[in-house]
Amino acid sequence: MSKRKTVPLLIVAMLVGVMNSSLAQEQPLTSEVSIQQDGNAGVLTVTNSTPPGLVALSKPDSAGGLIVSNSLLPGNTLSYLSCEAVLFGDPTIATPLFEVKVSSDPSAPGAHWTVTDNTFSYTWNYAEGIKLDFAGTATGNGLRLRYTLTNTTQAVLKRVLLHTCIPTSDAPAFFPGETKSLEEGKGRVGRYMGIYDRTYLWSKGRSFNFRETELGGEEIHLSFMREGHTPIEWEWWINGPETFDYPFIAVESIDGKFTTALGFEAAEWACINSGDRNACYHLFPFFGDIEPGESATVRGRFYLMQGTPEDALKQFKEDYPG
Repeated sequence: MSKRKTVPLLIVAMLVGVMNSSLAQEQPLTSEVSIQQDGNAGVLTVTNSTPPGLVALSKPDSAGGLIVSNSLLPGNTLSYLSCEAVLFGDPTIATPLFEVKVSSDPSAPGAHWTVTDNTFSYTWNYAEGIKLDFAGTATGNGLRLRYTLTNTTQAVLKRVLLHTCIPTSDAPAFFPGETKSLEEGKGRVGRYMGIYDRTYLWSKGRSFNFRETELGGEEIHLSFMREGHTPIEWEWWINGPETFDYPFIAVESIDGKFTTALGFEAAEWACINSGDRNACYHLFPFFGDIEPGESATVRGRFYLMQGTPEDALKQFKEDYPG
């Protein structure tokens, strides 16, 4: 078992202040954390505000987003959208999509980010009776993640999952240009399916990319289930017949030098949306059944790092050896 390398903190700083209450409404407080990685791996920066010039198809105040960048990839940012919905039940239903709104102003009413040292956290209460507590801690190569869901209803919540999202639209190192599907006759033209060639899952110790799967040449909302789990049928996703057995998804940069990846202690569903300019990837952490009044916690990691998808997988196994 390898020991995790110690990552020294370079900067942990609160940035933007306000002079009075009227300015606070126009210039909400924002926070930024920068961490020097080991060796020549660059400085990773995490913020809960939208940097100038960002396309910002998904802003940080939407879906509990944090903006992550690496100094070795100037002009590239990835939004880690921590919650677009919570899924539960059989057949699957969900809380309203895109409902989570988290302010970067700690004095704002409603949900807002709390920043302690290098950890960003918030609480969101769904009207459906689900309480979400999220924490994302900046590390040298990404975010250390912790989700806790509490069932405040009087009924058991069955097969609970959470909808994460990482758009690549503001990261040209990863973002695919428009490509034609291999099945042009089906009208799949002008989509962003080039990301399929560089997106990987693992089964029985071997990786496979989305492109080489049975539906990888035609389906623009392609998803896969974890081996041994009943397929989830929800919204626009189409499940391919292949399965994965390790709760980890990775996207390689166009030049093959960097990887962004997401892994959890438990996850059931992995997806890519190549049907719009978000060109986003998803991994759904799995919480099982949650009894009334009970909570369930799942931990994980989000990476933006030098190296291949296999390097990212190795790092995840070091971070979560269980």
